[in-house]
This record gives sequence, C-alpha cells and structure tokens, in this order.
Amino acid sequence: MISNKPRILAIDDDVIWLEQIPLILDGDFEIETAENIDQGIAALQRTFFDVILLDLNFDGDTRSGLDLFRKIQSLDSAADVIVISGETRPERLIETFNAGITQFLTKPASPEKVREAVTDVLQRREFRARALNKAVSSMRGNQGIQLVGSSKLMQQLRTDVHEAVQSGAKDILLLGETGTGKEVVAKLIAQLADPSQRFIPIHCGAISDGIAESELFGHVKGAFTGADKDRASAFEAVGGGFVFFDEIGDMPHHQQAKLLRVIQERKVQRVGSIEERPVSFRSISATHVALEEAIKEKRFREDLYYRLAKLKITIPNLRDRLEDIPELVHYFLGRRDKTSQITITEGALSLLKSYHWPGNVRQLEASVEMMAFKCSDGVIREKHVCQVIPEISSLFVSTINKPFLGRKGAAFVSGEKKRFESALVEARGDRKRAAGILNISRATFFRRAKELGVIRGRLSH
Repeated sequence: MISNKPRILAIDDDVIWLEQIPLILDGDFEIETAENIDQGIAALQRTFFDVILLDLNFDGDTRSGLDLFRKIQSLDSAADVIVISGETRPERLIETFNAGITQFLTKPASPEKVREAVTDVLQRREFRARALNKAVSSMRGNQGIQLVGSSKLMQQLRTDVHEAVQSGAKDILLLGETGTGKEVVAKLIAQLADPSQRFIPIHCGAISDGIAESELFGHVKGAFTGADKDRASAFEAVGGGFVFFDEIGDMPHHQQAKLLRVIQERKVQRVGSIEERPVSFRSISATHVALEEAIKEKRFREDLYYRLAKLKITIPNLRDRLEDIPELVHYFLGRRDKTSQITITEGALSLLKSYHWPGNVRQLEASVEMMAFKCSDGVIREKHVCQVIPEISSLFVSTINKPFLGRKGAAFVSGEKKRFESALVEARGDRKRAAGILNISRATFFRRAKELGVIRGRLSH
C-alpha cells in the first residue's frame, strides 16, 4: 500500500544524530537514513523523497555534502534539501548558500528547529503542488480556466467574478493594464455562466471599414468586392453566448455608434443591408484605456461607455500583488513539458518580487519561459533573472574597478566583503536577516553583496 506520508531522507555520518531524526519528527513522516554518501546516492536511485536532511562534512570521504547536493539535483531535482551542519568556514557557508539549497540549520539543531524547518518546506511543496494542479487543469480546456494567486486582491477579483455571473448582467466591462489577464477573466465569466455557450473574441483595434468590419456586423452578398455570399454577424453567430470586445477603447470612433445601437437595441444591421435582425448575446468588453479621459478627448462615446459599464470589474496590476509571484511562477513552470522539470531558488523568486512588472502577468510568463530555457541544470537562479530582465540587473549589479581604487580602496573593499560575509553567515544564509544585521535595506544588501562577490548572479559580459 502506498503511503501518503511525506518521505524524508537524512544523510549524515553521525549515527547518533540519525537515530534521533525519527523521534524528532515523531511518526508523521516516512523516514529513511543513510550513514554515508554512497548509501545516500543508493537511496536516491531507488526511490524519490520530498525532503532531504543533509550534512556537509563526511569523515574519511573526499566528497562533501555539496558534491552530494549536486548529485541530488541530477537524480531528484524536485526534492527540497535542508542542510544541517556544524560547518563554520565562511567560504564554505557562502558556497552552500549560493548552491540553491532550501534551508540551512546549524548543528546541533534543536528538535523544534528541525520540525519547524521540515514543516515549512512541506508547506511550500504543497503550495507548489497547488500551482501545478492548476496548470494541469488549465491544459484540459476551458473547464480548467484558473485565476492564479492567493492575495487579497485576487480573492476580491474572484468574488467580483462570481457576483457578475450571479447577477446575469448582459454587459460587463473589464478594466486593467495590458497583460493583466483580462481575456482570462472574460473566458472564466463565460465558462461559469454557461460552458455550453460560444465565446467569440473581437479585437477592436483591428475593426475598420470593409472586411474586418463585416466580421463583427456581418454582410450581405455584394456588399463589397469579394462578398460573394451572405455572412452572419458575430452577434448572430454567438447564439446567446458571449461576444468579447478586446481593447474596446481602441475601436474607431465612427464604428462606436453602430456598436451602441446593437448593444442598446439587441439588433444588428449587416454591412450592405437596411434590415435589422434581432440578436441574443451577452457582451464582455475590456480595455487598458482610461475611458473617462477618452470621453473628454472625444475619442470614446459617453453613451456607449454607460451602456457597456453597467457592471465593472477591475483586474489588479501584478506590482500590486507581488506576493502572488511564487504561485504564478510555479504555475507557469508546471505547464511546461514534463520531460524537463524546472525548479527555482528562493533568491530568484525574491528578485522577481522586487521588480515592478510593467507588462504584468504576460511579461512574467514570458520571462519565466526564457529563464527556464537559459538554466542548463534545471534550476532557475538569480543570474538567470538578471540575464532575462536587464532592469533588475542594472539595479543590483555594478562593476567595482579595484585597480582604479588603489591600495586603500582595495583594502576597504576587502573589509566590506568580510563584513557582508560575516552578516550572511550569522544570518545562516537568510539575506533579509543579513540586511537587518547590517542595518541596510534588502535591495542595498543584495546589490552590494553582488558587487563584492559575496553572492552569485552577476551577468557575464
């Protein structure tokens, strides 16, 4: 029988410590232990583990825990590794923190600290699993449309969507910057309202006189060159479903009057015809344009605005819900080809959360795809973030010209490097805590630490 308990592997040459692990974790897990590196590799080759507790130093073995960590990444990159070690050498600790481990605990670690670390890691794994499940569901068609994110803004958006569906409103207006996911929200509304009905998107910026206009309003035979037969309008073709007006604010002004009549009367006049045909449809319009300003500038009809905006929903910008970035990143990674599983370090996620994302979720998705392409070992690190998003690189990376600084300047840099290394060691690799120890902001710590070579992630030029 397959157990649902999390699987833990502890690898350490301290047999007494290994004997304590099952007592510390108290029967809530399936635990396996290995007394040396070879036993650890054999266990990893035999089965998978959720969490690996790893020492750095093994007596009588030229290999280190870091060598084993790299082997773990090749055998089971999905496993989370908690290093529990008495290592005190700053250079080794810095190397460990930069390798991509999940957490670091100082040995001897109290039972409470071990349980807390394992519990925290498992919660993160559950978080990633939820994001992956959403990604898998979304690949099953419209039934799997998801709004990804657990922030208060996304919770409010879900509430707004459900209220819109329950209201039965015939016309809904979605407001939000480019890339926020307005079409995803529109499709979700349509799916929740009636998944059996059609959903026809219309890109309003492309509507002009002639053929493109006929796609929306339809035409009769002979209306223009090439119109060799009648064509039904989108309002007729949708058959009671949803017509989605993407970027309604970009619709040519002279076409807005025709749309107003259709929205107001629920009748459509095909191009080249004088007959008005009754139509049944529901509309969802979306725009990044400030329509009130467009009305003042005579670029958008006020009467059309009030017809479309009977019910308004605002889609939040990504910069206003940065806490959703980890879930979004895992969701995007989960949708990739399963033959090449990609993970991301906490440091890389922190960098992504420091950016303002002018292109919103669309930009994040494209960036994640590029970072996944660039990482050769299946792990997205800070350097990949800097390579893909130059603005982050310019914020956090600069070059120190030591020869130009002279002897005193070089000595100062050397002292600064030791100071930053000591803070990082004292904080056990937690960069936020290290910044607090130095009494500087996290952004300043990250920038200076990279300048000094304390942490990796510098772009290669």
